[in-house]
Amino acid sequence: MTTKTLINWLSDPEYNIRRSYRDLIHTAYENAAVVPAEPIPGHVKRGQFEISGMVKTSDDERERGSRRAAPLRIDGSRGSWDEIEELWLADDEFEDHFVDDIIVADIGEDTDGWEFPGASYSIELR
Repeated sequence: MTTKTLINWLSDPEYNIRRSYRDLIHTAYENAAVVPAEPIPGHVKRGQFEISGMVKTSDDERERGSRRAAPLRIDGSRGSWDEIEELWLADDEFEDHFVDDIIVADIGEDTDGWEFPGASYSIELR
């Protein structure tokens, strides 16, 4: 399958691809569905995260990880990874738990809440 075909297929629900490509995609999805997720590695749980992108707390909303503001730095070792790991292994969404169980655990609950209203982010593990 070419890159162009893959991009067209992902971006256009009406895009018609060859039967052989459909079989290839179907097989890839089936294989992904039966392979269980690996546990989250310990170095991730103990890691230092740098989050770049639009971050809002209280009335302060700004692009972090830019020339004007450092990335949001989070110490992952202070948080509780139990629920996140359960959701990870179940292939379920865990993003909200990362905010509540890791970010708040590091920065504190008295920080007026954290929101991530942007369209894209980069998270670097240090």
